[in-house]
This record gives sequence, C-alpha cells and structure tokens, in this order.
Amino acid sequence: MNRRASSLIAVRDGADEQANRYLTYYDQQWECWFLPNHSSSGSYEEDKTKLIGYMTSEFKIPSDAFDVKFVGTSTNTKWSTEHQEERTYDYRLYLASVTNLPESWRTDGEFQVGSKRCRWMTVDDMVADPKINDINHDVIHMLKDSI
Repeated sequence: MNRRASSLIAVRDGADEQANRYLTYYDQQWECWFLPNHSSSGSYEEDKTKLIGYMTSEFKIPSDAFDVKFVGTSTNTKWSTEHQEERTYDYRLYLASVTNLPESWRTDGEFQVGSKRCRWMTVDDMVADPKINDINHDVIHMLKDSI
C-alpha cells in the first residue's frame, strides 16, 4: 500500500468579514483547486517552519504577515485517480491567518500570485464543486470539522 504524508494549510484573511474564505490555488496537473499543501516532514515544529517557507516563497506572503497554528490530523484511504491505485493519506492541517493581506488578493474572483492562479473559496464552494468534492471530499470535511 502507498502511504503519503501531506501538510495542508488553510489560509484565511485575518479580518472577520473574510474569515470563512480559504485560499486555494489551481493545480494544472489535477485540473482542480486545492488548499496550499506540502509533503509533511519531521516534527510538527519542523513541518510548520517548512510550511512558512513554502507560503513565503510560493505565495509571496511575508513570514511576519501571517500566523500559523497546528489544527489536527486525519488519515484517509482513497483511490488516487492520477495513479490508479489506492493510497493512504496522513494529513496534517494548519491554519494561517493573514494579518496584512496584499491589495490584489482582496477580490471575489481569481488573482495571480507568481505562477499560481488563486482564488478564495468557502467550504460550501468546495463542496459545491464536483471535481473538488470528488478528489478531496476528505480534506473538505477535515477543514469543515476542524476549523
């Protein structure tokens, strides 16, 4: 059996009016919107440090403009449509609240961050999207149940 450890980061605006929307990016390979994610590594503190670096380099959020906290874990076995095999995913979920959101991110539509197509989505938006719900039903429910 194939096992994958993945750390997910639920990035939301620190402002109350945007607190129910999460940053997603469009993954070309999967043709689907995902939460920012990275392979898990080491302890939770090592993982958190790695995620902060990932968010800073890939999403251009200065490390002093967001706070990250560990939320919880979940394990789920599901069919990987990309690899045509069953895989077990060990998820670590972190929550990041952005305290200084770039002006270009304050939109209801898509926006570009470096080479990434991004947009804000609520949990309801994710559930309503058939592709996201099919591929990441477990992740959506972890997010919904944990935050």
